[in-house]
Amino acid sequence: MSGPPPKPTALKRLEGNPGKRKLNDNEPQPVAGCTAPAWLTPGARAEWDRVYPEIERLGLMTVVDRAAFAAYCIAVDVMERATTEMMPTADNRLPELTEKKTRATGAESLRREAMKTIKSFATEFGFTPASRSRIEVKQAGENALDALMADEPN
Repeated sequence: MSGPPPKPTALKRLEGNPGKRKLNDNEPQPVAGCTAPAWLTPGARAEWDRVYPEIERLGLMTVVDRAAFAAYCIAVDVMERATTEMMPTADNRLPELTEKKTRATGAESLRREAMKTIKSFATEFGFTPASRSRIEVKQAGENALDALMADEPN
């Protein structure tokens, strides 16, 4: 199959179905929301706690999205820890050159891989300005998220 991956029907509805094609009314509808996995590292859990409330509010999280979102959170934790490892010590001293080079090379490799992972998951969840620019949330009375939004305090 070539071309971009198909958009979920819910996303097409949020956008107002710009292609005006028939929407798939039989698309699976996983249960909304989920809980954080107990096995997340403290840093990954901090990212989960920071971002999850907003994606849940927007109706973008379901039980089947849990692993993908957890992977995003873990990648953020890996990136943060690798970046911290590459930083100078509190007294602004760098480790010996050979140790520094080994640490920086390993940490930089981990950091780069984590950043690639973060970008791919961030695009899937609409966490980047470019991916959000493709989503148009209609005003109250115009879309399927009205019921969700009505439950939110102002």
